Amino acid sequence: MSGSNFDISEPITAATAAGTILPRSGDVRALVEDMGHWRQAPLPGTHVVLIDFAGAVPQAQHTTAMLDHALTSLRTLAGMRQFKVYQIAPSEYAVMANAPGQSALTLIRDLKVSMLRVVERHCPASFGAINQNRFLTMFDLIANFRGAAERVAKYAALMQESNEPDSDQKKTPRALSAKDLQNVMQAYQKFGSEKFLRAFLRDQVVAQHTRGHQFQADMHEYFVSMDLLRKPLFIDVEMRASGHLFKDFTRVLDQIVLNSFEHLQASQFPFSINCNVSTVFTAAFADFMDSADKNLLKRMSFEFRQADIVEHFDEFEVAKGVIHAMGASIGVDHIFPQTLGLVDLDYIGAKYAKVHWHGDAEEILREREKAFKYMKSCGVEPILIRVSNSNGVKVGSELGVEKFQGFYIDDALHKKAA
Repeated sequence: MSGSNFDISEPITAATAAGTILPRSGDVRALVEDMGHWRQAPLPGTHVVLIDFAGAVPQAQHTTAMLDHALTSLRTLAGMRQFKVYQIAPSEYAVMANAPGQSALTLIRDLKVSMLRVVERHCPASFGAINQNRFLTMFDLIANFRGAAERVAKYAALMQESNEPDSDQKKTPRALSAKDLQNVMQAYQKFGSEKFLRAFLRDQVVAQHTRGHQFQADMHEYFVSMDLLRKPLFIDVEMRASGHLFKDFTRVLDQIVLNSFEHLQASQFPFSINCNVSTVFTAAFADFMDSADKNLLKRMSFEFRQADIVEHFDEFEVAKGVIHAMGASIGVDHIFPQTLGLVDLDYIGAKYAKVHWHGDAEEILREREKAFKYMKSCGVEPILIRVSNSNGVKVGSELGVEKFQGFYIDDALHKKAA
């Protein structure tokens, strides 16, 4: 299968004797791609099973021998049962299998027995303490694709973060605190809407680019700059280590922008602001909806992070209806290459979708060529963001992308203006 480390056409046998060829395992991006293929042509009885050694065996006991044994056992069982195996984290695995009816129960039994044998051999002291409800989690994709997609998206996001340059060297003293949120609100109240936006609000252009032509500004994204806020208010905070409090923090910023919107000198181009799903149900959003100029709303998009949409899908469905009734549009932000195709962007009513570019993204994005084509065929505009070099534009253009955002685009537009 394209884009996967797993090829179902390989010879597979039940034996584990020397010389036997076992089916290879895939990774998170292979699982996302396979789930995306399934979503386009659903096959009843297909399940994804997540196997969590981290939740079952103490981290200190995660030896290389145990984890290698676990993966080999899963591959051996895959050869017998004709399913696919994925290693989605250092000590966590997934299985995707067609197991209709009672065969699903047999699949869970076989997986559980296989993994318990691994634990019994390598960590006998932990055997009796395993929480089997957490050890294996099964998702019937027909009944609960959303639940599976939410869990897999989180694994993909964690893998993306761990692959960022110097991510293991960025050590800061503390996580975000409630006091930090209070400091932001106090700064907003002290300076007022206009001065606060002037100090901390920034915008970045999305530019149209076709081969043989220069970049042309197409839309603006307005956002409160985290870097600008951190310097005077919480320089020693590591945002990514702040968990749910970071979400609370972004919701506060959403409401500040909405309450201050009259001071935002919005571009005559189409423009967007970032938004959490829960923000749509706040008084700030309702007041904005009541007071906003209807012609302005026609140029406006609300950008939601893909993970936020998946996690709060029922609420998002309501929010989508509210936004479309206002005459505004919806964009999907923070789509990591590994998760492209996991969410049906046409179904959720997106006008455009922002896909991250990074130095190692070329191979993954090329594997997602069909996802780009499907998006465009549905009228969803792909935008490649965080483009920092010409290779991002080259790869994106070859995949049919015509809109880009990032520092490289900023520089190109600046040179053009000069």
